[in-house]
Amino acid sequence: MANPREKTVDVTLENGDKVTIKVVKPTNRLNSRAQRIGATVWTQCIQDGVMTKQELMQLMDKKGIWGKAEQNKQDEIQSDIAGLEKQLFINKKKKIKLSEAKGIAMKMKQKRIELRDHIAKRLELEGNTAEALSDNAKFDFLVANCTLWENGNKVYNNLDEYQDSGDDALAFTAAATLAEMIYAIDAEFEKGLPENSFLRAAGMINDEMQYVDKDGNRVDSKGNKINDLGWYLDDDGNRIDVDGNALNEDGTFVPQVSYIDDETGEEVSIDAEPEEEEQISEEPEENSDTES
Repeated sequence: MANPREKTVDVTLENGDKVTIKVVKPTNRLNSRAQRIGATVWTQCIQDGVMTKQELMQLMDKKGIWGKAEQNKQDEIQSDIAGLEKQLFINKKKKIKLSEAKGIAMKMKQKRIELRDHIAKRLELEGNTAEALSDNAKFDFLVANCTLWENGNKVYNNLDEYQDSGDDALAFTAAATLAEMIYAIDAEFEKGLPENSFLRAAGMINDEMQYVDKDGNRVDSKGNKINDLGWYLDDDGNRIDVDGNALNEDGTFVPQVSYIDDETGEEVSIDAEPEEEEQISEEPEENSDTES
């Protein structure tokens, strides 16, 4: 039986090597040490003039970055999403066509994107407050101390070593895994959203959250057939543009017209790619004069 206080994860490093790490939940003692580190960082931030979240909200309101109007818009979008969810699952019609249900689900997806875009600037600025920097310090300390090799030895000798390697695959995986464990973050959060749950159950998206047709072939949100690169395809699998015009593999148009010579009136063959000129090697002329 798996230990609920630890997770074993395989990691592929930048050089292609594979390693296995074990991420464990922090003990109460370790959490207490992390809290002290966070408090120290928060105090230092205040002494250095770093704004608190409350001070930032006041400044954003004063500067017109985020105020009552922006908050009202956020509330409105969230209300729209809730209303669409009711339409999808508690519709007064009792029976709705799949195409209509798909449209409702896609509106929900669009509204969530709109919501994320709307609050992105605020969240970015909040990441520089004393509270956020304090939380980051606590979390970094926990990752550095809760990431172990299979034999139980620590991966990182100290906090500085972890922070110096914070961008590599090992550190990223360790941080993501610990976040799932202590913050109850669902790694498959997107799949669990109501609209995506419906679209998956109806066979309209696959497990990779990609739109598919009834046969499981990749399509875009409007049902146009595409390949794994996102290129549009016709029924025979040939590349086309969004309007159905034939394309070469490099994305250029396949000519659909004839070209006529202005003077002769005869059809002219036009090659999409010019022929390569024959390379003529220039060899030095042999000197026919020989010394006698």
